[in-house]
Amino acid sequence: MSDLFDISISALQAFQTGIAVTSNNIANANTPGYAVESVELTAQVPQGSTAAAIGDGVSVASINRAVDQLNNTQLYNSQSNLGQLNSLQTYTNHIDDIIGTTAGGLTTALTNYYNAWSTLANDPTSAASGQAVLSAAQAVATSFQSTNSQLQALNTGINSSITSDVSQINSLAASIANLNQKISAGANGGSSQQPNALLDQRDTELSNLSKLVGVSTTSNSDGSINVFIGNGEPLVLNGNVTTLTTVPDSFNASQLDISTTTNGTNSINSQITSGDLGGLLAARTQAVNPAINQIGQLATAFSASANTQQNSGLDLAGALGSNLFSVGAAQAVPSSNNTGSASATVTVGTTAASIGALTADNYVLSYGGGAYSLSDATTGKAVAFTQAGNTLTGPGFSVTLSQTPATGDQFLIEPTAAAAGSISVTLTNASQLASASALTATAATTNTGSGSLGTFSNPTNQTLPANTTIAFTSATTYTVNGGAAQTVGNGGLVTVGGWQATLTGTPAALDSFTVKNNVGQVGNNVNALANAAQQTQGLLASGTTSVTAATSALVTAVGSQAQQVNTAQTAQSAVNTQAIANVQAVSGVNLDDEAANLLKWQQAYQASAQALQIGNSVFTTFLDAIGATT
Repeated sequence: MSDLFDISISALQAFQTGIAVTSNNIANANTPGYAVESVELTAQVPQGSTAAAIGDGVSVASINRAVDQLNNTQLYNSQSNLGQLNSLQTYTNHIDDIIGTTAGGLTTALTNYYNAWSTLANDPTSAASGQAVLSAAQAVATSFQSTNSQLQALNTGINSSITSDVSQINSLAASIANLNQKISAGANGGSSQQPNALLDQRDTELSNLSKLVGVSTTSNSDGSINVFIGNGEPLVLNGNVTTLTTVPDSFNASQLDISTTTNGTNSINSQITSGDLGGLLAARTQAVNPAINQIGQLATAFSASANTQQNSGLDLAGALGSNLFSVGAAQAVPSSNNTGSASATVTVGTTAASIGALTADNYVLSYGGGAYSLSDATTGKAVAFTQAGNTLTGPGFSVTLSQTPATGDQFLIEPTAAAAGSISVTLTNASQLASASALTATAATTNTGSGSLGTFSNPTNQTLPANTTIAFTSATTYTVNGGAAQTVGNGGLVTVGGWQATLTGTPAALDSFTVKNNVGQVGNNVNALANAAQQTQGLLASGTTSVTAATSALVTAVGSQAQQVNTAQTAQSAVNTQAIANVQAVSGVNLDDEAANLLKWQQAYQASAQALQIGNSVFTTFLDAIGATT
């Protein structure tokens, strides 16, 4: 009888566990991170060795979680990639709104500015028309400043989000390390049953962590795991945590980098490429800072061309025109890790050639092994330069070092970053606008070609010649006052000392022009027309693109970047949705299945209870029979 009782009781206990586990699954059907559990039963070994030995019932071998680690890994990766794109999408869309609205307004402001010069050309002495030019110039400067200010505000937001992400990552890391210790303690205690609830919690924390930063894991024999972020930076090793910190960028203290308590001020930004944190870093380096530089490039080219033309003409008082705009100087920022005391200054060129060579890139100037090197700050690719002593000339700019740096010292060269935020109108009176040409060119009566000289400029604000003869030896070569032959530059540029003229048409050999100061013609409209003509004048991209065309191209490029990120984010969302579905297919609670399981366990439990009742009845009958015989 004891066998019957023992078997029935073991069954009741096992099936009661099944009912409890199924009930727990139903209760947690909507609990995030809960992995559905199942009961694993095993037959108990019969006691005795007879040929007719009867089984000894059933026992619960374990309660198992339904988990597929491959599915979980794919989920973590998809969440990290989606987190990166979500963050990048937020900022590229913000930039699209800013550039599309503010820079779109810049296009209008530029058009109004050049149109105002055209109106002034109709009546160069008109005070009202001159004031309209100054007002239009102020509108352009304000538009540049507003765009820059809004873009800079995005960097402030990125800093705040980086700080928040680092705090959350540290909190999750501490939680995972704590769970590691609890799980490890259970394993060391000799229990064969896994701590399912603790494992669920740890997987949930890993899932949350993967949204912030890319993660990978390795398992230890005691049930604990090691967690690495990014490209292999250790975050959790069993129960130990490497704490993340934020540190000022070595070149720009207003921007935060990521480091660890063990790395000090050394950045690990290059290790962080996914998750929300990776997206924030990418937004700053791939979207916000480039946009700031591009707007600055436009402001630099616009102001330089406007000032060059202003310096080339005469104002209403008969004096050479003063600069119309002021722009902040280019920046050369020493690394905070420099050990030497050398300082650097950067000068952006104002000639057509230097402006045409200017890009929107930043550069890193390094010194080591007794030599300088120049590289693109974003791509790291080497950039060509020329050197004369401690002065280096790069694309559209030159850098002068106060002294030779120490080995390993670096400087961040930012030719355009400060321009848009600092541009301002310097003239206060319309009479200071240089509408008249400071030079006139008279063709010799013997000329037989179709060439003519005009659109004079004075980019370096040089003293103008009293009398200069330019004689063409061919359609593309010329001499100045009988000197050595020179070649006409791109765009028909004829350069004489510090001033320039533009050749149109085709001169014949022996054609000549006499260039003189504009005496007695103050108030003519030649320089005003030249200012208006800058609307379509090629300045950027080696002299092939005007400022207005470059502004329109920037609006288009920013919109295209936002659209590309939106498309990538939509695609990654679909990948992530499928990854979630894959995890749920294995680990999620199916209420239909659980209802069937509950019925199965209930029926088994009732059958076991019936067997116990039968055993009890048999035992009672047995006792009654024994009593009757005594």
